[in-house]
Amino acid sequence: MATALLLALTMMGQAPVAPAATPPSDDYGYVAWCFGALGGYVDLYDQVMPEVTRIEKAFPGPDGVEASLKTYPEMRAQARTDMKIFTAAITAAERASPRPISEYGGAAVKKGRSVWTGADSANKARLAQVWMSWSPPGDCETRAKALEKRSNILGKALIYNAVKPVEPAPEPTVASMPEPEAAPPVEQAAPPEPVMTPAPSPAIEVETAIASPQASTKAEFVIDAADPKPCPGRLEV
Repeated sequence: MATALLLALTMMGQAPVAPAATPPSDDYGYVAWCFGALGGYVDLYDQVMPEVTRIEKAFPGPDGVEASLKTYPEMRAQARTDMKIFTAAITAAERASPRPISEYGGAAVKKGRSVWTGADSANKARLAQVWMSWSPPGDCETRAKALEKRSNILGKALIYNAVKPVEPAPEPTVASMPEPEAAPPVEQAAPPEPVMTPAPSPAIEVETAIASPQASTKAEFVIDAADPKPCPGRLEV
């Protein structure tokens, strides 16, 4: 619808913006172009809404003015959601690419935003009419999701096939011996209290006299008849 309106306005010499630039054919460039074009649409919201409101009130739809005006904030919210999807796809593709492609993506974004070139100097009513009828290509979201999925798979394959450098083995470290812990002080036991023992009673010494009987022995003398000898001593009468 936007392309037809732009063509009609161009033929009348009243085209407010540049004709839609042809988006790149590859998915990465195409999604980047969609991001740029949709970003320009969101950025013009505050600028065109006063004129959009005037047009809706002048030409109310079958559901009334309030119902018509309610759709524009919803369209802006949906556009911001779609831009997050495009951003995720672009980021995944740049990470998975073996060579830098962000410069090419940036050029595609600028090409998409060029759809709205001349909006600042265009007639307010004409700009509002184009903005109200514009929408991004229907396959922007589909191609963005497909691009993100392929990029994530490719990124995992690149990580898997990458040769991991061999890291040198860490030098062995000698563990320091812990210092011996001081032995806990030994508590000295208190000396036992002296036990008071009763003094022994004085023993009664008993002297015992042991009498030894006097033994008297008498010497006996035998006279040998073959060799008689005088009897020693004296003869007692």
